[in-house]
Amino acid sequence: MPSQPLTDTEKQLIDAYNTILEKPFIDKYEDRWEDEPFDRAIDLFKSRAQEIGFADPFELLSKFKIESYETVRAQHKKGPAPCFRQGWKSPILGTRVDPMVIASKCEHLAGPEFTGQERIVVLDFWASWCDPCLQAGPEVSQLAEEFAGQVAFLGINNESMFQKGAVTQPPNLDRVVAFVEEHQDEFRYTILIDNAEGFAKEAVYKTAGYKGIPMACLLVDGIVQYVGSPIDTLRPALEQALESISLTNTTTNHRNNTNTRSSSGRSSREE
Repeated sequence: MPSQPLTDTEKQLIDAYNTILEKPFIDKYEDRWEDEPFDRAIDLFKSRAQEIGFADPFELLSKFKIESYETVRAQHKKGPAPCFRQGWKSPILGTRVDPMVIASKCEHLAGPEFTGQERIVVLDFWASWCDPCLQAGPEVSQLAEEFAGQVAFLGINNESMFQKGAVTQPPNLDRVVAFVEEHQDEFRYTILIDNAEGFAKEAVYKTAGYKGIPMACLLVDGIVQYVGSPIDTLRPALEQALESISLTNTTTNHRNNTNTRSSSGRSSREE
């Protein structure tokens, strides 16, 4: 990713790329792929790039790891990772994760201390270099405030989320601390830093099968009920979890009342 802000012409090129070569082919992978429409799109994009002022658009696109038309074609034909396809389910759904153990292995950085009182917990995995994570922060914060007292939100930072065998080392901690302080308005919930061994990353993120961040893992009484993006689809999962707990509480109270009445009846008869 480029370290400097994009110029207006660079933004125009990126917009043209997304409009012409990206969005029309998002769902055209595998047996739905056809080369001819993509070839026409390449010609259209080349023309548009020249109009904008780029004889070689890959001088800019390569900074985003977009190396050539053929690499774009190959990626589209292959399609997204399974976790980004409709109907995907994480292999850890229904398994047990102890949020208290996860929190105890991490360093608390900001927000309320997690005490484990809430039956519903959201583990939100993120990194400071991840633009989508920064964009998701305000929405996750809004959910945390809306469901305060019912749902605990634990933002778990690991700067080496995608690196095999790599862990968050002490030199990165200062950067994360500075990032959270700078963006405290966006991250208004509990923020933890994964330990040097990457305990949370290894225990949850890597086993969940989700290939991106931010990643939310929703726990109800310690059982994984949802794995995916914290944006858009998390809210319905949260509302469903809260409804299920409400129904459980109602059923339990009804049974308790029934048992109490039955006990009272037996006692009256015994007298």
